[in-house]
Amino acid sequence: MKKFFEKIIRQKNHLQYSGPYKNWDEAKLKSVGYSSDVVLKKVNNAIKNVLDEKYAYERDGTNFADLPLQNTLINTLKKIDLKNKTVLDIGGGLGSLYINYKEIFFGNIDRYIVLEQDNFCNRGNELATKYDLPIVFNENIEEVDKFDIAIMSSSLQYFEEWHKFVEKLISRFPKYVLIDRHPLTDRKSEIFIQLNTNYYEEEVTYPIHILNEKDFLAAFNGYEVIKSWNSDFDPQYFKGFLLKILD
Repeated sequence: MKKFFEKIIRQKNHLQYSGPYKNWDEAKLKSVGYSSDVVLKKVNNAIKNVLDEKYAYERDGTNFADLPLQNTLINTLKKIDLKNKTVLDIGGGLGSLYINYKEIFFGNIDRYIVLEQDNFCNRGNELATKYDLPIVFNENIEEVDKFDIAIMSSSLQYFEEWHKFVEKLISRFPKYVLIDRHPLTDRKSEIFIQLNTNYYEEEVTYPIHILNEKDFLAAFNGYEVIKSWNSDFDPQYFKGFLLKILD
């Protein structure tokens, strides 16, 4: 396991880790800036640049002049019938997926809901009002009455009780669940601290699950894997899946 993560750290990616830790509480206690608004500030500035048409694309608080040449999550979404559907974007930041690819969603889907922390929801609703965005921000999945498609892109690994959240998610019976940029291993599940070295204007670290892939997929009881892929933006142990509810 040590050699595995030493290899990860050497890759050209801002993701670096310390650990493993015995439990989530220990990792959280040793994290710095766990609830810092510096993350929100970085994402807010980048997404405003897209809304103001200064850049074409935002990802993880970073702007890009052009859309990526390859985005398997988006290509997969294009093959799903989105007409009049409600999309729940879990951990969707300030709605960047919708904003980056609004031509896919606008005038097609019924509703686009972002499930996020309260500080992101507050800022997201402000942006939705200012820029007339048809995006609703919500803090609690239980307050979302119905959704057909759930998306989790680089988010579920940061949930302390990820398994319980998946139980809540699949109890609502969405037809499709799309997962992208999720770190997995063929070894045992462990808890680490993501270091984000030199990525924010101040030090920000927080706990992250690196889960066993078989255990992770087994949590989605009643769903089958239709498609799987390696992340287009991260090291190859980050995976993506299209899951469909069993008939």
